[in-house]
Amino acid sequence: MFRIGKRKRFNAVIDTKLNNEYQINTQNNIAFPQINAYLNLLDMAWNNKMTEDEGALYIATLYCCGIIKKDGYNKESSKIMDRIDSILDFSVPKGLISKTFASRCLTDLNKTFD
Repeated sequence: MFRIGKRKRFNAVIDTKLNNEYQINTQNNIAFPQINAYLNLLDMAWNNKMTEDEGALYIATLYCCGIIKKDGYNKESSKIMDRIDSILDFSVPKGLISKTFASRCLTDLNKTFD
């Protein structure tokens, strides 16, 4: 039962980070994954033992890649990429997001332009 509480907190913290830090509206946003897909992404983050910061980065990266693939590089994707850069500049030196994980996310973003 204690573990369920940790999982709910994990999901809630990631959702808050996406909305506040990445400025991605996770509700009432037709471009954002539907609830079941979103929960699957949260499961992936939890099962791969990502930190809350890494989980938020992971989902923000996938969301941004999806926007770029669907609509091309636009104002929305540019805003998210700027937020990702800013968050990485803060989070990586503090150890909140590993350098390896950050590099993998940036590589995935760059691949969308190929």
